[in-house]
Amino acid sequence: MLALNAHAQQEPASRAPSGPWTQITIEGNRIAGNDVLIHKGAAYVKVSALAEALGASVSSQGEVAVLSIPGASESECNGAPEVRRLSDAYRKAAVRIPDEIERLRVLVDQKDVLMLASRFDAVDHQISEAEFQAKTPADKSVSFALSHASSALAIMYYKLLRGVPPEIARRGQLDSELCTIQSKFALEAGRLSGKESCSIFHSAPAQGTVKRAANN
Repeated sequence: MLALNAHAQQEPASRAPSGPWTQITIEGNRIAGNDVLIHKGAAYVKVSALAEALGASVSSQGEVAVLSIPGASESECNGAPEVRRLSDAYRKAAVRIPDEIERLRVLVDQKDVLMLASRFDAVDHQISEAEFQAKTPADKSVSFALSHASSALAIMYYKLLRGVPPEIARRGQLDSELCTIQSKFALEAGRLSGKESCSIFHSAPAQGTVKRAANN
């Protein structure tokens, strides 16, 4: 049985937690019960359950689980509301960034790897370069989400280096992972679904961008 290393955010920014999370909702699909494991303040999600929630398939490459999310057909993509569509230029520029962030996440969890600052800088550079191609509101929302995911992961990394207890340092990482996964889905599908649970897709900057475009 495979499990995704998804560390749960135990303290949402808006309020103090009432207890550990026991379920996760992605695109309206609930993951709960035996598919969510709480261990030492972190939440772990079963890969097969995550794949089902995302409508993805799972394969393995050695010890690596690979989630493949089907892209939308051309008719589905063209039928999406304009504010949710991603431009081809931005998709091409950013398509590899989610995987780069998740590779870094794996390295951060390997306690013997200490010098990752240059890797974080490289990912930030990729995000900045791709942002020059951002043309639609959805492009900009995904760029915000990727930047948030990378920054949150970097903060956790530096906290761990300074000896902050892992259960504290890892707070917020579930949202970081959701931002990465849902950005990857949007880049592959060519659109946002409108059901994203990553906090950035509901933040003031992203919502403001979409509203302004919708009013034009």
